[in-house]
Parts: sequence; C-alpha cells; structure tokens
Amino acid sequence: MQICWRLGRATARQVHDASDRTRDYRTVKTLLDRIAAKGFLRIEKLGRLSLFVPAVTRQRALSAVIATFVDDVLERSVTPLYLHLAERDDLSREEVAFFRRQLETEEEGNES
Repeated sequence: MQICWRLGRATARQVHDASDRTRDYRTVKTLLDRIAAKGFLRIEKLGRLSLFVPAVTRQRALSAVIATFVDDVLERSVTPLYLHLAERDDLSREEVAFFRRQLETEEEGNES
C-alpha cells in the first residue's frame, strides 16, 4: 500500500521493483490482488496491464486495520495497545504530548 500511495497507480511489477524485493514477484501480485479484494485498492485495466490504484486514503486504511486488530486480536480492549505505546522508548515528546491531550480530551468527554 505504501508504494501504491506513493506512486498513485502502479502495476504489480512496478510495486515489486519499488519494494525491497525480499518477496517473489508472484507473492507481491497475490498480495495486491488480496488487498484489492478487501477494497483498499482498485484495479484499472490498461490493455493487458492491471494498474493498482489506492481506493482509500492512508488514514482510512490505518483506521480500518487498527479497528480490526482491536476487535479481533485484542477482543475490543484498547488497554494493551495503550500499554504497548506507553512502554515504547522511541516516542518523541510531541507524540507523548499528543497522546496525553487525546486522553485528556476523552476524559473530559466522559465527564459530560
């Protein structure tokens, strides 16, 4: 998805060439087809070529993936996610301040 967002539209070969190439071309093509089947990419035909075009914004895709993770893996509890983020030592001061503001805003909303 990162490569498709960056390029705007790309063939599977272009995505493979722009990647780190640790995966076989056929694996990249299969992944793109699966992502398209989930609605995150659109496939446009240009003659015999299939162009993969982002169908959602990065923010919308991240929201969907995180929501699925929280629902399916964390059984609808965000506590493990917050704990994981709190324990990271690579968060910038800005990120910590952002999380703090978000929690305060949420807390204020719950008091109403």
